[in-house]
Amino acid sequence: MPQYDFRCQSCGQSFSLIFKTYAAYDAAEPRCSACGAVAVLRVISRVSIAKVERDYSGMSANEMLSVLEGGDEKQVDAMFRQVGESAPATGPAVIPNRTGESNDGSSDTGEDDS
Repeated sequence: MPQYDFRCQSCGQSFSLIFKTYAAYDAAEPRCSACGAVAVLRVISRVSIAKVERDYSGMSANEMLSVLEGGDEKQVDAMFRQVGESAPATGPAVIPNRTGESNDGSSDTGEDDS
């Protein structure tokens, strides 16, 4: 339901009225809630507009590095979340540990084990 803010020209009181439809607003003759005067002005209130979220999934490596170096935790979190959601599903990664063995137990030294 639309809410409209008004200010009375007689007493200076600010007040809000809610109308069920735009047609009801058009047909209404708003009166001051404090003194009953019909000499009221409609006040346009500040509005909030949601900020469009940045598209991190199409960024280059340098742009992503810039976000990381910027240090804004919210941006870094949003970037990881977006990139993670857009990444193709793959099997578990095999990451070599310090001894040269991968986390699946096989050797990853690049040398022949025979």
